Amino acid sequence: MTPSPTALRQAEEIYRRVAFDTFAQDLKMGLNLGFCRTFAVPEIARLLTATGRMTRHTRARAKATGELMYRMFRHGLDGEEGERTVAALKSLHAPWAISDDAYRYVLACFDLAPLRWCAAYAWRAPTDAERDASHTFYLALAERMGIPDVPPDRREFEAWTEDFERAHFTFTPEAHALWAATRDLLAGRVPGVLGPLAGSAADSLLDEGLRRALGVGRPAMPVRAATHTALRLRAATGRAGRRIRGSHRPAGMSMVQ
Repeated sequence: MTPSPTALRQAEEIYRRVAFDTFAQDLKMGLNLGFCRTFAVPEIARLLTATGRMTRHTRARAKATGELMYRMFRHGLDGEEGERTVAALKSLHAPWAISDDAYRYVLACFDLAPLRWCAAYAWRAPTDAERDASHTFYLALAERMGIPDVPPDRREFEAWTEDFERAHFTFTPEAHALWAATRDLLAGRVPGVLGPLAGSAADSLLDEGLRRALGVGRPAMPVRAATHTALRLRAATGRAGRRIRGSHRPAGMSMVQ
């Protein structure tokens, strides 16, 4: 089901606020983790390593992809800038034979994983309005990218994604190589107080199924505990700061601009 122009504009407005204000830093972390989830699918891991760019020029590839995504967040999907950005994204994927299921899963990782991260570690959990806005945005992107059969209901998409991961998450050498290449990027986003533990802290951010698929050992319990404590302390600090600035109102509710 294609979102109406009005529904899409409303969703873009909410999601823009999510990306640039409400969860600005946490959404970036969630998007990075969402991208890393795609490594666990052998079909996707093989394609990403085939180009060599993700393993040899990791930071440049991540930056280029991030710039495209955030351009869409800022300008929307329609209009001259939006259409140009969607065309660039399609061109980036055009040379590769990617199955529809793999395309849908990549979309899910950008739609669902970032707000799941925010629910766990941001200064507050996303509202249903924010989650629905994300799904409406990515549903419209799927239509423009030619990705078929994305469930219009967010909860149905969540269920599809969980089933897909159970069926497809598998260890491959390519997945391990991709994680080794991107681990430092995530380590650079963990709280600075973790210092020399940053690499192991990045490993702690992976759930058990993802760790197995990437060939990552389970970090020691003290490292896991320190990581989650540091993240929750950062969330509490952000929550206190928002209250002081009077910015505690969730997106999707009326607010004075």
